[in-house]
Amino acid sequence: MEPLTSDEMKQIELDIMSEIDRICREHNLRYFLAYGTLLGAVRHDGFIPWDDDMDIVMPRDDYETLLAHFDEWKQAEHIEVSSYRKGNSIHPFTKIVDSTTLVSERFLKPEYKTGVWVDIFPLDHVPANKKKVFRRKSQLSFFRALSISDPSDGVTPLARFAKRVLVPLSGRIDPIKLARKTDENARFCEKSDEKAFMVVASSAANPLMVFPEAWFDPIEMNFEDRSFLAPAGWREFLELVYGDWKSLPPENERPQHVTEAYRLV
Repeated sequence: MEPLTSDEMKQIELDIMSEIDRICREHNLRYFLAYGTLLGAVRHDGFIPWDDDMDIVMPRDDYETLLAHFDEWKQAEHIEVSSYRKGNSIHPFTKIVDSTTLVSERFLKPEYKTGVWVDIFPLDHVPANKKKVFRRKSQLSFFRALSISDPSDGVTPLARFAKRVLVPLSGRIDPIKLARKTDENARFCEKSDEKAFMVVASSAANPLMVFPEAWFDPIEMNFEDRSFLAPAGWREFLELVYGDWKSLPPENERPQHVTEAYRLV
């Protein structure tokens, strides 16, 4: 295996994203740059310098259509869907991966390695009982974290000790089943009449943010040397997610890379 630099990873992600973009435009599917990718597009005209992943969101109907037909519509054979539905992912959302690469993430058990990816999160309509849905999501996220964590790795000695104690107790937990339950928690809950979206099918136990549907008219936005679709309400989205998104965080608060990537040869 040949190690990949951060710049090489970013180039692979751009190629994956270009394939997603082509498919979505040809088949009238909506997607939007989101989270750190949207922040990078607005503030840096591309990747955040200390970040090397890409995130998009898709309304649930479009998301389901993409998953159902991706293998049929794709032109690059080495770009594949990674999903719990195919038994090749522990996440409740979808990763589109380059199968000629391999990424090792710190804190995850070695058996959960995958290729360089772009994350796709489904946008679901706001559930009628947000508190119940969030409580269920938090419970599933906790057990999922236990089931996939590498007990030998942790930020602090206390974290490593806690993981050595707790992780072995989770040996009977199937993370793929937890991913399915988390996604079902989003798909099959009763919807409210609120004209808004939430990202329920994610791995984190973060509070559920409400994104008004009115924000999600697509606009073109430059990202590195390419153009992708972003929400017209990008400013409101960033303010909700990040607060003061215009200011750069102090260097000691910038997320560190926790992955090692390789080209399979």
